[in-house]
Amino acid sequence: MLMDSGGPFNIQLSGGEPTLRDDLPEIISMGRSLGFSFFQLNTNGLRLAEDALYVHRLKEAGLGCVFLQFDGTDDAIYDRIRGRSLLELKKAAISQCNEQQLGVVLVPTIIPGVNDSNIGAIIKYAIANMPTVRGVHFQPISYFGRYPKAPEDSDRITIPEIISEIERQTGGLMKQSDFRPPTAENSYCSFNGSFVLMENGELKSRKTGSSCCCSSQSSTGGAKRSQLFVARKWTAGTGASVADTEPSNSSFMNVSSLDAFLERVENYSLCISGMAFQDVWNIDLKRLRECFIHVVNPDNRIVPFCAYNLTSSDGRPLYRPQ
Repeated sequence: MLMDSGGPFNIQLSGGEPTLRDDLPEIISMGRSLGFSFFQLNTNGLRLAEDALYVHRLKEAGLGCVFLQFDGTDDAIYDRIRGRSLLELKKAAISQCNEQQLGVVLVPTIIPGVNDSNIGAIIKYAIANMPTVRGVHFQPISYFGRYPKAPEDSDRITIPEIISEIERQTGGLMKQSDFRPPTAENSYCSFNGSFVLMENGELKSRKTGSSCCCSSQSSTGGAKRSQLFVARKWTAGTGASVADTEPSNSSFMNVSSLDAFLERVENYSLCISGMAFQDVWNIDLKRLRECFIHVVNPDNRIVPFCAYNLTSSDGRPLYRPQ
């Protein structure tokens, strides 16, 4: 059905927690046999951290990218958001992906007063773990499920506020002017910027107009360009391992030649992006109509992502099977 709707598309395997399924590698293999070339796994990383064989099976099946829940660089953040200390498990998951040459995108849910002051530290952690870490995808908190009252403005953080914090907390290493709106979905939905880590440790912005995220013009062409960009940039390159990414390491290539420079761009590119998902209190029908990320229902309906996750204040799903 997806192929008939204009595929192949980039496929995100999500949940719940998709790694609870032992047959996930078989699902990826089946999808690839049907003609889908890029598979992304949305995961908390707990099984990846503890089951090296499972990570190997996923890689062998054709997984391209791990979209890793990564809320910060301090266990106090995980204690507050997830209810337990998880930082070491997150690091172990990244290490396992490095062993299998699987690209990783760190995905922080940003909550005012909890981890909004950790944005710069998350980016610096991503840079230190290139080229395995291919990007950071910030997600401002949305309010789904059982929630007793409408959230206040102070309970939210906006895309412009996140971009401002990126510049402030990186000391200008990344600037507001380095970021762009999307190239497919509504321009209020997301932002992206692409950077290259140079041999001397300098981070250079690539203002190419391409989107790091699933995305601009509300056109099929924009969506296809975005799909290709994600598949190329979020998949691990052919370069060095995490241990080889320190600027002082002699394994860093000499960028004096064009071939070496192009190889560096391929293997040491970092995407910084973010997407603001809508909840029942701030739903915008114009944005919803221009959504380019969809969920396939069991009845073969294709539902916009934000609509699929909408719940009433008592936690009742509004657009997905119950």
